[in-house]
Amino acid sequence: MRTLKVVFDSDEIDTLSCPCYRIGTLVVHSLGSIEQDNNNFHSNNYITPNGYVATRIFWSSCAPRKRTLYILRIDKSSAGLPVFSITPADNQCTSFKGRTVGDAYAKMMKRVTAVNRSTFSQNDLYSHLPMCRIMKSKSDFLLNGPQFFGFGLSTIRKAIELLPGSVATAVQLTPNSPKYSFCFHLPKKDDVRELQRRRAAKDAENALQNASGCARTEGLKAVTKSGGSGRITRALVKNADDDQGGGSGGRNLVGEKNEAESNTHQAKYKELKSVSLDERLVAKRSHIHGWGLFTKISIPKHGMVVEYMGESVRQLIADKRERAYEMSGIGSCYMFRLDLQRIVDATMIGCMARFMNHCCQPNAYAKVINVDNGFGIEKKIVVFAKRDIPAGEEITYDYKFPVEDGSLQCTCGAPNCIGRMN
Repeated sequence: MRTLKVVFDSDEIDTLSCPCYRIGTLVVHSLGSIEQDNNNFHSNNYITPNGYVATRIFWSSCAPRKRTLYILRIDKSSAGLPVFSITPADNQCTSFKGRTVGDAYAKMMKRVTAVNRSTFSQNDLYSHLPMCRIMKSKSDFLLNGPQFFGFGLSTIRKAIELLPGSVATAVQLTPNSPKYSFCFHLPKKDDVRELQRRRAAKDAENALQNASGCARTEGLKAVTKSGGSGRITRALVKNADDDQGGGSGGRNLVGEKNEAESNTHQAKYKELKSVSLDERLVAKRSHIHGWGLFTKISIPKHGMVVEYMGESVRQLIADKRERAYEMSGIGSCYMFRLDLQRIVDATMIGCMARFMNHCCQPNAYAKVINVDNGFGIEKKIVVFAKRDIPAGEEITYDYKFPVEDGSLQCTCGAPNCIGRMN
C-alpha cells in the first residue's frame, strides 16, 4: 500500500504548517510532544509521543460488516507510564486500553474478529458465506499495532523525528534505557551535547545541599563529600605551566619563549586590559556546579580570556592559609601556583576568574607568561581559549587533580566525562 500525502507536497515536513496528516483511512490530528525525562514513551524502534491523537476507519467491533471511526490516543498515567487507548465511535462507552500498543490493538482485534465470526463459513465448503482466509503468518496481511496507530508508518515516523526535543529519545537516561534508532533525521551532535549538559545540570542541582550553590556556604560538607579533609584545597594548588593546551606536549614554554612570542603576549595582554572585565565576562549559575564563568563576547582560538588575579604569597603562607580555610569551614580555596616560590590566592581577594569550573573537555587552558609592566618583567597567569569560544558559552578548563584516595564527582556532562575529576 502506497502512502498518500494530501496535506503537503514537499519532501520536507513542517510540523508547524502541517498539523494534520492523512494516509488512507488514517488521519493524525496531533503528533503530541516528546517526553524529555521519561524513558517510557519510546522504544528502540518507535517514538510514542504523549498527547498523540489520530482517527482511523476500520471494521466495527459492535456490528458485523459495518465500518466505524476509531479514536486513537496516547496519554500519560499518574505513574508516568503511557496508556494506549482505542475508542470506537459507535460505542464510546467501551475503550480498548493497554500499557503497550500491542495490548490495546490485540483487544480491539479480538472483539472485531468475534463480532464478524458469523459472517464467514468457518471451513464449510457448501456455505454461501465467504471462507476465512488461511494465513500462516498474520503479519503478512494485517496491520500491526504501531501501523494501526500511525506512528509505525514512514510518513508519520518522519514527522515525529522532527518534533522539538526528539533528541531525548536517542540519549539514554540510564544504561538500561531504550535508545531510539533514527531513520530519517539524525540528531545533531551539538543538540546531543546540550541535552547532556542540561541533564547534568539538573542532577547537579538536585545533589546540591545548599540552594545558593555557593561552595563557601557549604562549610565542612564540601570537605566531607570530597573524600577527606583538605583534599579540595590541596588539589587546587597546581602549576599553570603544566596546562599548556593545544598539544604542547607538556613542555615548559615559559623558558623557551622567543622574543616574537613575548611581543605577541605583550600585545594580547595590553588588548585584554583595554576592555573592562564586566564587558567581557560574567559569573552566573552553571549546569556543572554552583557558579560558573561565562563570556559575553566571542573569543578566537589561543586568544586571552582572563587573567587569574589574587594575592601572591609564598608556599609557607599558602600552607597556613589552607589549614585556616579548612578550620573556618570554607572547605574550598582558590589557589593557583605561579612558580616554585609563589602561589596566587584568590580565595578572599581576586576576580571572577576563580569561578571557572572543571570540564573533561575544556575550552580553555592556563599559561604563565612574562609581561613588561614598565618596571620590569612580571609573571602573569592568563587563561587562553583552547578553541573558538562563541559568546554566551561557559569558560572551563581541566583542573588536573592528582589521583588520591576517594574521588571528586564530576558533573560537566561532556561526552568523554568519566564521572570524576581525578
